[in-house]
Amino acid sequence: GEKEFEKLMLDISSKPIHIFLDFNAVIVNINNLSPDKQKKCLSDIKNNIEILKAYLEDNINSKEQKPEIPTAGMAVLQQQLILVQAIENWIATLPNVF
Repeated sequence: GEKEFEKLMLDISSKPIHIFLDFNAVIVNINNLSPDKQKKCLSDIKNNIEILKAYLEDNINSKEQKPEIPTAGMAVLQQQLILVQAIENWIATLPNVF
């Protein structure tokens, strides 16, 4: 058990990092939609990003003062919030592109 766990941890940490975002498939193919449907897709993605951001902010706020929450767990929540904020900033530029 423990040796397999260590092997898995070392193996994963030594590999290139891949960030796959499902909605990129929509972005890549968005020009195949009518302008109205393009706007709807972008609006839906933006709304879902806002929902995720609010959830992460609430989750962080509810856990940051709890000593039983591991530092590593909080670090991952912070990382997710930073990524969501970056995506939020990026998505704001898209209406200018399409």
